[in-house]
Amino acid sequence: MILRRIIAHFRKQEWTAIGIDFLIVVVGVFLGIQVSNWNAAAADRRAESAYLSQLQGDLQRIEGEVRDQIEFEQFQGRLVGAVYDLIQRDRTADRSRRIGVALSQLTQRRTLRTESPTFVDLQSSGNLEIISDPELRAEIISYFFYTRRLEAVIDKNNIYFVDEAYVPFMRDSGLPARAWDDQLMGMVQPERWRTTGAFRDEVYAGPLFQSRSALLANAPNAPSWAPVVTQLTWRAHVAAVNESTAQRLLEATSALEARIARHLGDDPAPR
Repeated sequence: MILRRIIAHFRKQEWTAIGIDFLIVVVGVFLGIQVSNWNAAAADRRAESAYLSQLQGDLQRIEGEVRDQIEFEQFQGRLVGAVYDLIQRDRTADRSRRIGVALSQLTQRRTLRTESPTFVDLQSSGNLEIISDPELRAEIISYFFYTRRLEAVIDKNNIYFVDEAYVPFMRDSGLPARAWDDQLMGMVQPERWRTTGAFRDEVYAGPLFQSRSALLANAPNAPSWAPVVTQLTWRAHVAAVNESTAQRLLEATSALEARIARHLGDDPAPR
């Protein structure tokens, strides 16, 4: 309709009307582009909010994993102190069994993984740019690079000090595996990383694991207490280093979670 009007005005050489019609067309196109841009921007902000909310959920799960890691390392570190006390001072009838259970428990280690499906999606889809605050975007990227480095520290400690040092020492010394017993040890193993199940109970109820014989006397290559204590010092060391590393990761996770909350308006007060 506008085009027909312009042609009609042109034939009649009505230049003022032509100018008005042209201005209407230009303004209409401009407004259409602006509305389209506003809609696109609003869609981006909704997508950003959805992504950041999902990322918050991932960080909360990561925080739970890290807290479990801290609890595990603290338990293992304190257990080293308990078994050393048994070696040095305890002379009760259950001393050998308790030492055996403790030494066996210390062969366990925990692998920490801080996975975020949301961050993987943001990276793989190229949607990181949808996060409007460039500083927040940089913090998110830096956080996940930082977590990979801290995970590598814990992995290396576990492989070198536990898998390749403590476990072979236990095996080569002929020291047997023993099931954990809360009542015997006087320490409650956290439920979140306790192995359970009917088959496990069946295995540990057998005579192989119920033996009350002396710990070192029956071990084919039984060491003196000095090498055992040396291994315990390294086992305590790796537990302490891993716990400290996990604490750093917990601080970084909490900080990023708070930063995202402030961006979304859930927590306006800085921490």
